[in-house]
Amino acid sequence: MIVIGAKGKIDVERVLQKLKKFKFAQVLNADLVCGKEHLEVAYERAKRAFKEKRNRCKNLEMEFMLYASCKRQIKDALEFIGAKNEGRYAFIFDGISQKEARKLIKELGLKIDNRVLRKNIKKLSKFVSKKEMKTVDKSFYYDLLFEKMSSLEAMK
Repeated sequence: MIVIGAKGKIDVERVLQKLKKFKFAQVLNADLVCGKEHLEVAYERAKRAFKEKRNRCKNLEMEFMLYASCKRQIKDALEFIGAKNEGRYAFIFDGISQKEARKLIKELGLKIDNRVLRKNIKKLSKFVSKKEMKTVDKSFYYDLLFEKMSSLEAMK
């Protein structure tokens, strides 16, 4: 799996059409991505849901969005973590090389900047409340995000 951060302006619908030609490709609002591990865990959980026939969505990209957003409804997931026409982006690919992925992002007119993927408390607080954070040591804060993803599996 390849994760690349970028900044700029895109036509989201046009980009999503371009991404359909790949085995797996998705673009998210990087302002809500708590590091590369966030996306790796969401992707693995989405793949496992399909393998175990627990998936809620018809395609892996949408199932991934549910896990990445920690939302139960596709509409809510898209509104929450879906890419906007301008801003910072997290591109996720599987089945293509790093070189191909970087070339595509540059062709879209975006500036590659993996700093947009960095995790921070401001991003985490969009998923986890301060009250929840108080229940664990700071070293476990991001585990709360993964716990939220796990709760989606339990809800199926």
